[in-house]
Amino acid sequence: MPRLSTSLITLATWAALSATAQASVTISLPTESTLIGVQPVSPAFAGWSTAGDVSALDEHTLLLTTAYDATDDAGTSAVVGSGAIAAQQPRGVEELAGLAIGALDTTIDGVLHQAQEGSVISRTLWVSAGDTLSFRWQLLSNEDPLSGLPDLAFVTLGGQLIELGSASIADQPGSAGFQHGSGWMTFTHTFTGTGSLALNNIELALGVVDRGDTSTSSALAIQGLAVTPVPEPTTWGLMASGLMVCGGLAAARRRARS
Repeated sequence: MPRLSTSLITLATWAALSATAQASVTISLPTESTLIGVQPVSPAFAGWSTAGDVSALDEHTLLLTTAYDATDDAGTSAVVGSGAIAAQQPRGVEELAGLAIGALDTTIDGVLHQAQEGSVISRTLWVSAGDTLSFRWQLLSNEDPLSGLPDLAFVTLGGQLIELGSASIADQPGSAGFQHGSGWMTFTHTFTGTGSLALNNIELALGVVDRGDTSTSSALAIQGLAVTPVPEPTTWGLMASGLMVCGGLAAARRRARS
């Protein structure tokens, strides 16, 4: 009789543990908020502020270029711009990305290469500590990767500049009318809740700029931009409880056998 009671208790405990485990798995699956990549990005670019030459390369890809009009890249590609905006001025590329004028300039071998013109998209993100921002990106350019000027693709988070790469990394065959490309890469950033970034309302901007000239264009292509939230603390509590029950059950079974 005691053995039967023990078996019933064991069965009931395993049933409860199974239900707890299933609940923890269900709760722990994060809900991904995809901002570019699942829903078509054209024509409205819902939720985004855009400035410059911004278009949908296809249903799931945004393309930002530094091309102003058809006189850019004359004779070198099929790029036709529709109004890249100027840098080095109020409400220009830098300020629309949350940066100070001149923040996108660079000096190489003692030579100053100033940001000239480009495009920016921006929006507000609502994030918590542990959330992860990710997207796929590619830098396209008509600059020579070995001898060309250092056009820049970049991200800003809360006004902090993160350089994705300059035209020198575009050393593969290009697309969308550009001679060279970097190939697709992935950017990820996990928000920690420490430092100068104030979480909850974060201004995100992505952009690309010509540096040193306005005649040879570059572009930033973006896919699959998403924010993945950290699992809720209750998830870890349920999982820990399940592990504790499992450990206790194993110990009880060992005692019953001995």
